[in-house]
Amino acid sequence: MIQMKNGVALAEPRKTGVFLIMAQLRDKRYILNVVLAFIAIGIEIYYSICAGACSYLKGTIFGIGLQYIGISYMVVLAILSIVKKDALLLMLISAGVGVEFYLIGFQVWHNTYCPYCLAFAAVIFILFALNFERRNKFLCIASMALALILFAIFFEGSLAPAYSYTFQNNLAEGAFCA
Repeated sequence: MIQMKNGVALAEPRKTGVFLIMAQLRDKRYILNVVLAFIAIGIEIYYSICAGACSYLKGTIFGIGLQYIGISYMVVLAILSIVKKDALLLMLISAGVGVEFYLIGFQVWHNTYCPYCLAFAAVIFILFALNFERRNKFLCIASMALALILFAIFFEGSLAPAYSYTFQNNLAEGAFCA
């Protein structure tokens, strides 16, 4: 974009390095938003069928599993990218950043890390970097803060493996005592 001052075209400062790469990526951000959304959906689907070490991490909002909320969220982001609703897209991505701050804090607090959850968070942070506009910084801050507060109120998470409750319950009843 060429800037004008008193009818004279001003040369735009030359972008180099990371700034040049980010400028080029921002030109293709709608396509990248959709691609990243589908990558995140793939991560969520793989997490939901995986029986790996972190499969016992569970989280819900209003009884709905976070993996289903994450898939729905990414579908909405893809649709908003296709129809180019920038303000709403940025607001939802900012809200996602607030939620991810909470979920990463939850993992740090309990010293249990899920690579799928962290990969999903990385996708959201990349989406935020691609779509952030300085002129909307207050919208971003408000969305992040509101999402962080509301998520903290309504989130229910657990870290215990499914067999743990049964085992402890049986011990309490004396089932394994001689």
